[in-house]
Amino acid sequence: MSNIREEYNCGKKSKFMQAVLLGALAGAAVSLFDKNTRESVLENSKGCMSNMKEFVKNPNRVLSQVRETSSKVRSTVEKISDDVSFISQKVEEMKDIPSQVAQVVMETKEVFASEDQEESSSSDDQKERVSLN
Repeated sequence: MSNIREEYNCGKKSKFMQAVLLGALAGAAVSLFDKNTRESVLENSKGCMSNMKEFVKNPNRVLSQVRETSSKVRSTVEKISDDVSFISQKVEEMKDIPSQVAQVVMETKEVFASEDQEESSSSDDQKERVSLN
């Protein structure tokens, strides 16, 4: 029984893919009714064919270009990775700044508070001296 289901499902998938391909071909054919599209397709096809001929004639050259491009991509990815790690490190450092700023503010407040106390105690001393005279 399960074997029949598998065949039925496989047949469904096959018909689905056939319908998708037929739809794609029909869409391509309809799009070629436009003159600009036909010219563009022809131009791109010629360029693709010339690239394929170049690859067949000089496979080593094309492979060296691929290697060179891949090494450039690799170095770019490494640079980006380094930049990301640098940025994340700076972000971590910046997370500590608010606590440091709060500490500096508290210390400044304490200094001003102690200066105010000293000034008020010295002015009290001066008042006492003036009243004694």
